[in-house]
Amino acid sequence: MIIDRSKQQKNLLEMLQEKNEYISAPCNGNGICGKCIVRYKSGATEPTKQDREFLSEKQLEQGYRLACQSYPTEEYKVEIPELEETIEVLSQWENQRTEEILKNTAEGTAEKTENALYGICIDIGTTTLAALLVNLETEADCQTAVSVNHQRAYGSDVLSRISASNSGKKWEIQRCIRQDLQKLIRELLQKEKITEQQIKRIVIAGNTTMCHLLRGFSCETLGVAPFLPVDLSWMEGSAADFLGMKELDTKVVILPGISAFVGADIMAGIAKMNMHRSEGYHLLLDIGTNGEMVLGNCRHMYVTSTSAGPAFEGGNISCGMASIPGVISHVFMEETGKAGFQVIGETDGENKKQQAIGICGTGMIDLVYELREHQMIDEHGTYSDLYFDTGYELAEKVKFTQNDIRELQMAKAAIRAGVDILVKKAGIAFDEVDNCYLAGGFGTKIDIKKAAGIGLIPKELEMKTIPAGNTVLAGTKEVLL
Repeated sequence: MIIDRSKQQKNLLEMLQEKNEYISAPCNGNGICGKCIVRYKSGATEPTKQDREFLSEKQLEQGYRLACQSYPTEEYKVEIPELEETIEVLSQWENQRTEEILKNTAEGTAEKTENALYGICIDIGTTTLAALLVNLETEADCQTAVSVNHQRAYGSDVLSRISASNSGKKWEIQRCIRQDLQKLIRELLQKEKITEQQIKRIVIAGNTTMCHLLRGFSCETLGVAPFLPVDLSWMEGSAADFLGMKELDTKVVILPGISAFVGADIMAGIAKMNMHRSEGYHLLLDIGTNGEMVLGNCRHMYVTSTSAGPAFEGGNISCGMASIPGVISHVFMEETGKAGFQVIGETDGENKKQQAIGICGTGMIDLVYELREHQMIDEHGTYSDLYFDTGYELAEKVKFTQNDIRELQMAKAAIRAGVDILVKKAGIAFDEVDNCYLAGGFGTKIDIKKAAGIGLIPKELEMKTIPAGNTVLAGTKEVLL
């Protein structure tokens, strides 16, 4: 895109956001993550210290820069990467009774009724978005639509986005999420070949911060003690008021939250997994940036969230990326003693060493497990002398450093601490927990044995851990119907 002469006090990242061009910026434009890379086709700014830290000389010569560190003062043309538009987003869930995945019917296998009425379920995740179109008469799942959450341009975690909102970008962030949701809804309508008039209900769930940003609520008391939300209640309104879609004469419901950092997404999961009706204790984990979790039964519910940070989603990791094609998703040790791996979207015959462009959370867990098993790191996570300075090279563009291990350790420790605290608070032992459900795409693709091997999941729960898929969409469907 081409942008004319600009005000010098604004960096390129801010200027792109103003023009509704959103690129990933996990550190909220502080110049410490190195992810907001763009390429100048003309009018490139001088490289900064941060540019030189994250980019090679060849990349700098080709016009690559960090958007948050670039302050254009003349007309320029810039190329924005589109890799994250192909991120993997889970829009399915696991049925706990039949253990069969309920698949969407995007191929048109669901029975269609002329002039049928429909509802939409929406999962607003910190990183990704998913929507499900449901036939209200047949209760069939008709279509799904998925997307990245372009609020990533304001930071990868909720605290970064709270900070961005409080610094004067509240309405920008609301506009961003509204545009994403509008696009998902229109995609569902187009896929099913139906009109706006056929949509009668929309049910939305997300963590408390995501719901606040959608509604345009102030976040000033959300990110500081005593962490007071503006509104945690069941909210009903029109599509015009909640989504900015005047063309939809539709009731919209936002599910209630529990606290500042345990939101409606966990409520949806509790409903889907029937935890509130169970005699035995069940644990539901959403392993991600916010680390939300609940332990309970029909008599007691204990909830918490832990600041795991963005490591599981590629943030603060030198070669970390979200789940997009070309990213390493699983790692194993070959007979040669060298690490082999699987790449998302890999094609037979391709050179994976050249194909791999980064590593995502599931791949990191596998790698650290294998490094420990083969004594390349010790029990504290410290590399042996051979790898301490250079890190472990998986591929030409993927090298896992000592600092990367520390970032993953901190994220893992946050999740595990939350689990241990809930069990202690409930006054039970791990063997009294009937099942541990892993919610979300990350939990579905994780290698449970290796997750338990590095201590992310308690060893006592390894055989009781069940991938539950997208419990948010499943739970919102329960409400929709």
